[in-house]
Amino acid sequence: MPDKHKMTEDEQQEMVAEMKRMEYEPLLPIEKKLIGYSIGLGIVLLFVFIWMSRTFFPHTTKLESPTAEVKAGTAPAPAAVPAGAVPAAPVKKE
Repeated sequence: MPDKHKMTEDEQQEMVAEMKRMEYEPLLPIEKKLIGYSIGLGIVLLFVFIWMSRTFFPHTTKLESPTAEVKAGTAPAPAAVPAGAVPAAPVKKE
């Protein structure tokens, strides 16, 4: 399937020549205001969403760093549970 958006060599040369003929157009004051408001709104919303995330969806799980035995790979293997037995719930350390 041919690419519809591919420019031929003549079209590319015509585009380059047209862009060279264009004059510099500075931003209008209203354009500068719109850019400023957009950036400001983006920054404000970023902080609002961070605040909402931390307020309504707090991260309460504390991860413990692995012990030296675990890092070295010398920690004892967990005890096997006999067939038919229900394992006890793990004890939480605080």
